[in-house]
Amino acid sequence: MMKMINANKIGAVLLAGMAFSAPAMAATNTPTEISNKKLVADFYQALDAANASGSMAKQARQIAEKYLSPDYTQHQEGAPATGNAREAFIRNAQATPAGPLPPAMQKPATQVALMADGDRVILVTSRDIPTATGSTRPVFIFNMFRIAGGKLAEHWDALPSAISGPPPGAQNAPGATAPR
Repeated sequence: MMKMINANKIGAVLLAGMAFSAPAMAATNTPTEISNKKLVADFYQALDAANASGSMAKQARQIAEKYLSPDYTQHQEGAPATGNAREAFIRNAQATPAGPLPPAMQKPATQVALMADGDRVILVTSRDIPTATGSTRPVFIFNMFRIAGGKLAEHWDALPSAISGPPPGAQNAPGATAPR
């Protein structure tokens, strides 16, 4: 079983990596990289819109078929090792209760970084999650995708140890199937 990663460590590693590996001039994305970043951003916008309208269960298949390749692979602890990951995403999303999200989760996650390198896109977001005391605290969520044929073909993520599964309101993260 993989050790859970502390959200602060993820943020520190990402910031250090960007600081020490940044070229003197900002790199320019290729047209393919720009398109790949747009695909990931559009996918999350579709998920956010479906969650906000309380219609994720109804829209799950349409979203999956538009954005996820038929042979989509989910690299997430707790994801099933067998079966079709796109269908697992759809089943999980269709199990989302209709209606509004919990108040603390009604605001979409804040995009911290969206980067592309060839067929890989990395999205880092920040979200305030509820604590046991009723307040909220920020967490960082790392997602990386491989794009093939204009669709999301593979997904990796790292969720903070404070989250036992995808955060409420993001339970439809790509391929999320069960709490960890």
